[in-house]
Amino acid sequence: MASINHLALHVTDLDRSEKFYDPVCTFLGYDKHARNGAIILYRKKHGIGDLILLRVRKAGQGKSYDPEAPGFSHLAWDAESRKQVDDLHRLLKKHRATILDAPCEMNYSRGYYAVWFQDPDGMKLELAHTPHQSPDSKTKKQTTAKRPAPQTRKKT
Repeated sequence: MASINHLALHVTDLDRSEKFYDPVCTFLGYDKHARNGAIILYRKKHGIGDLILLRVRKAGQGKSYDPEAPGFSHLAWDAESRKQVDDLHRLLKKHRATILDAPCEMNYSRGYYAVWFQDPDGMKLELAHTPHQSPDSKTKKQTTAKRPAPQTRKKT
């Protein structure tokens, strides 16, 4: 079965993004594998799923992320527990990251608990604990979403 090998994100300021992604990626189990010129590679300590940051070329300067445009909507990592979601929220607050929605339970599926935040370029990121979406979960029944997806608003 196929899985995601890597995700590459264009960023406007590699130094600013590095200051944001270094603690977040470390917390999520990544090592900074390389920084070469306009590229930073974060590699998972266990498993596959690299995160690559690429500085945008001159043609991309001045453009900003639009979550409503076709293409990338947001990136969600899978949390091992609700505590991990809460711990990341505390880390994000410590680093003065933009929190879109503080940790809360959503009706996407039973037990869905997540925090939503933005990177320095405004890209929407999420850490979600989804115990009943796991392939090895004993409970396969899911509820339908009753609450709309979190909006892009600043909350701490």
